[in-house]
Amino acid sequence: MPPLGTIHTNPNNPRVSKIQAAANLNNLILTFAPFELGKTNHTPEFLSKFPLGKIPAFTSADGSVNIVESDAIAQYVAASGPAAEQLLGSNPIQRAQIRQWISFSANEMEASLIPLVLWRIGLAGFDSAKEETAFKGLERALGCLEKSLEGKEWLVDGEEVSLGDLSVASALVPGFLVVIDEEMRGRFPGVVGWYERVIGLEGVREAFGEKVFVEKRQGPPA
Repeated sequence: MPPLGTIHTNPNNPRVSKIQAAANLNNLILTFAPFELGKTNHTPEFLSKFPLGKIPAFTSADGSVNIVESDAIAQYVAASGPAAEQLLGSNPIQRAQIRQWISFSANEMEASLIPLVLWRIGLAGFDSAKEETAFKGLERALGCLEKSLEGKEWLVDGEEVSLGDLSVASALVPGFLVVIDEEMRGRFPGVVGWYERVIGLEGVREAFGEKVFVEKRQGPPA
C-alpha cells in the first residue's frame, strides 16, 4: 500500500500521537521526513508549503495537499480510511460531540498543561501567577473529564474509540509525564482508567508508546 503522505515534525511530538493512531486504526501508512526543529522549518522549501513554519505539517503523497495544525491533519487522516465513521462519528450528534472533545483537548487541556510543562522541561521560565492559573485550569479540565466519563468507556457514546478520545489522550501525554503525579492521579481515577484503556488499544499503543507516569512532579524553584 502506498503511503497516504508525509509528516514533518520533530521527534517525540505528542501531538503526532493522535495522527499516527488514526492512521494505524485506518490501516494507512504515513512516512516521516528528516526534520531538525529550527532549521528544516525555516528553509525556503518548507516555508513555500507551510508559510508559518509550524509543525506538525503534512504533505500528501502526490504533493497536492499541504496541511498544518495537528487537529486538521488528524481529521484528514481519520477521514481517509475504513474507520472514518468510528473515528469521526456516524451521525450529526456523534460528529458534534467528537468535535467538542477535540476542541476541549486544545482549549482546556493543552492550554492548562503547556505552562505547567514548559518550565519543568527547561523551555520557559517559572512564573508563579501563570502556575496558579494553569493549575486551576487543569483541575477544572480533569474534573470535567472525570464527570463526563462516569459510567462510560469512551468519551462519545459508542462501542469504539473515537478521534475525540485520541485527541484528549494525546494532550494528556506530557501532563502525565511531567505534571499529573501520583497524588493528583488518585483524585481522578476515571480519567486514569480511561487513558490507560485508550493507549492500550492495538494501533493506539504503537502510536503512543509505553505509558509513563511521573511519581512526584517538580515543585516551584526556591
